[in-house]
Amino acid sequence: MSWYPSGALAALFLCIPVPSSWGADDAERKQSHETLADQQDLDRRTRLLIGAGVGATYLYGLKSWWGDGFEGRFKAEREGWFGRDTAHGGQDKLGHYMFTYAGARLLTWGLESLGHDREKAIWLGAATAFATLSGIEMIDGFAKKWSFSPEDFLMNTAGAAAAVLLERNPKLDRMFDFRIHYSASTRQDGTRRSWEPISDYAGQTYYFVTKAEGFEQLDRLPGVRYLELSLGYRARGFENGGDGGRFSYVGVSFNLGKLLRETVLASRPAARKVNDNLFEYVQFPVAGAWDERRF
Repeated sequence: MSWYPSGALAALFLCIPVPSSWGADDAERKQSHETLADQQDLDRRTRLLIGAGVGATYLYGLKSWWGDGFEGRFKAEREGWFGRDTAHGGQDKLGHYMFTYAGARLLTWGLESLGHDREKAIWLGAATAFATLSGIEMIDGFAKKWSFSPEDFLMNTAGAAAAVLLERNPKLDRMFDFRIHYSASTRQDGTRRSWEPISDYAGQTYYFVTKAEGFEQLDRLPGVRYLELSLGYRARGFENGGDGGRFSYVGVSFNLGKLLRETVLASRPAARKVNDNLFEYVQFPVAGAWDERRF
């Protein structure tokens, strides 16, 4: 009967051991599918994170800067740096540096948290922050009220470069911070402005901070290890053609971030990370004694 040889061959085939490589191929294929799915999920979450940040920034721009509309030609204008003849005494320039720098570093933290390796997170975070702030500057070139500023563009570049430098050099990051303090400014009629830390230049003060904790010998000294040397700058009265004044600060302050990290937050890693990010970019003036000079 014709079914016998074929049935016997089938039975014989079923008795032959399956080579181990065949099972390995199946396992590799399964692992490959899982890896692809994980990568697709990571890509999706990355797009959501970057899209949310960029989208929020441009929505703020539409509300705060571009309400007067746009025109068909591109305008560029030199605005100067920190002189008396500038519109904001340089506060806007430091703002471009600060928000590119902080945005790049916060994005790096977020991208690492999603699962990106550190090096990729650093460069993607810096590129995104730089492209976003520089994109705003390009849009300003077409806005009726504003113009493209080469100085702003250069400060965006410097902020992104500083973020990469400190993210890739933890030792330097322990030594230095760049921070902002904001308090809503007062209008000429005496009323206080609403909370606008990005565009209220007259309410901003910037600090370059050197931390004792970044120096091994100082970090071993009780008390001294919590100290910082701060250099500050602010400009006031430049808006609406006022008699502007520029102020510099030199002061000693307490490293509140380190103090909290090593005491009340010592056993809370998640809260400690939030704390470190807050004090990395925000200066609390109650934490220091300052010598102020007007020039």
